[in-house]
Amino acid sequence: MAKSLMKAILLRPWIRSYSSAVCVDSIIQKTALKSIYDRSFVLSYNFRKLRVSDIFYKQLRNPSVQFFSTSVKPERICWERTSDTVLLRKLEIALKSHQVDEAWQTFNDFKSLYGFPNHSLMSGLITELSYASDPHWLQRACDLVLLIPKEKSDILRPNSLTKLSLSLARAQMPFPASMILRLMLEKDSLPPLNILGMVILHMVKTEIGTYLSSNILVEICECFQRLSTKKCTSIKLVKPNTMIFNLVLDACVRFESSFKGQQIIELMPQVGVVGDAHSIIIIAQIHKMNGQRDELKKFKDHIDQVSISLVCHYRQFYDSLLSLHFKFNDIDATSGLIMDMYRCRESLHVQKDRKDLLNPCLVPIGSHNLRTGLKIQILPELLQKDSVLKVESKQELVMYKNGKLVLSNKALAKLIIQYKRYGRIRELSELLVSIQRKLGSLEVDSLCSDVIDACIHLGWLETAHDILDDMELAGVPMATGSYTSLLMAYYKGKMFREADALLKQIRKAGLVVDTPDKMVVSTCLSELEDKSTLYSKAITSISKSDMA
Repeated sequence: MAKSLMKAILLRPWIRSYSSAVCVDSIIQKTALKSIYDRSFVLSYNFRKLRVSDIFYKQLRNPSVQFFSTSVKPERICWERTSDTVLLRKLEIALKSHQVDEAWQTFNDFKSLYGFPNHSLMSGLITELSYASDPHWLQRACDLVLLIPKEKSDILRPNSLTKLSLSLARAQMPFPASMILRLMLEKDSLPPLNILGMVILHMVKTEIGTYLSSNILVEICECFQRLSTKKCTSIKLVKPNTMIFNLVLDACVRFESSFKGQQIIELMPQVGVVGDAHSIIIIAQIHKMNGQRDELKKFKDHIDQVSISLVCHYRQFYDSLLSLHFKFNDIDATSGLIMDMYRCRESLHVQKDRKDLLNPCLVPIGSHNLRTGLKIQILPELLQKDSVLKVESKQELVMYKNGKLVLSNKALAKLIIQYKRYGRIRELSELLVSIQRKLGSLEVDSLCSDVIDACIHLGWLETAHDILDDMELAGVPMATGSYTSLLMAYYKGKMFREADALLKQIRKAGLVVDTPDKMVVSTCLSELEDKSTLYSKAITSISKSDMA
């Protein structure tokens, strides 16, 4: 019966006249018939893969067809000509109502039948996925973008890719974020500078994000240089600004990626980025990590002339340079830098004209033997206080107190150790005398007293006494406290002969020091022990740093 019925259908001329098709299920299992807009219907079956479509209303009224269509139970049919419109409308509604699950399912249904929708819906879908808080949806959005073939890449709009890259970076997904940025770079379209800076800001919070962001920055600069060389006016690729460079450089310091930081530094003059006050501090830290003392010294003349308000900011610069002088055991350079630190603040009245300070300075990068070396532009006076970058630094060797740069206990200990190691204590005294004569300020008196106290608490009483003698011979008055501290140290070490000699020296100098009784000695000794603890910690940290 079924075979004869099928044969009758196949022999009808209006069926043979149509070449386009709609799937028809097996007659034994299921058959469906439905009209759209009262004008057409589709008969679907999977027998000999026959396809029929576009049946007009007048043929629908054929009695044999009506008899056939009512002989089975109707089921759901996908209309090839109109289902794309239905799915697109459904996707649009799901996106407007922010139903991510429904939108994703509808998109997959449409894609499996017709491919990718238009750029408007694609942008809406990517944007909706980007706003999702679940990293699962963010990863799906990234996978979707990367799935689109290059020949259809025009359906991706820069605005939606920008939102996706920022959302991925905020979710601490640096690898997908870098992939989206690379895709945008291939299309010669990057996010605006403020958005690109935010993406980099979130990426550099982790070590892997720092590596990826530094590589992205290198690729952006290379692309910018290539387009600049070709003088392409049709393509305008944004040039990374100083803030983006500072973010990456600071992350290289935090995660101790000094060689990658050096590569980023060399990119700045190549693309013409001007370094500000933050840049100089970070560059100084990278040079310190790489042991590049000569490179760091090139910045010193410019830093010495900054205004008083920036002294606190450049404390880290002097700290880094002093650390390298100690590392190279260069006593002369160390003493020269200390002299400049105490002197340059007193000679600010001979600064350059203010207009000159606002002009970029050129600092060579690399060896002087190179014919065409790079020169980085810096503005030491430019400090962006509203910057999102907060350069963190420890006060190890140089501290900022009362508007002045002063040496820490650790720096004093290092200084004395170096002079004593090479038997040049007299030169240390000459340094103190020179600073005292040129400046004669209370800070210098404090420096001399600190040096003597450091010698005392390091156990080098003879060295402390020698410095006192040198200062006395040079006609530089010393505070009574320095004599008292040394006298108490002699009593503590039961060096009574030396103590008596020091008492005679004190009386000869016209200083009034009470003869220490037991109570005074006990009090002074407790103070000595407290100070000794501080210098012991300094010595311990010095020993560990030398071993490292």
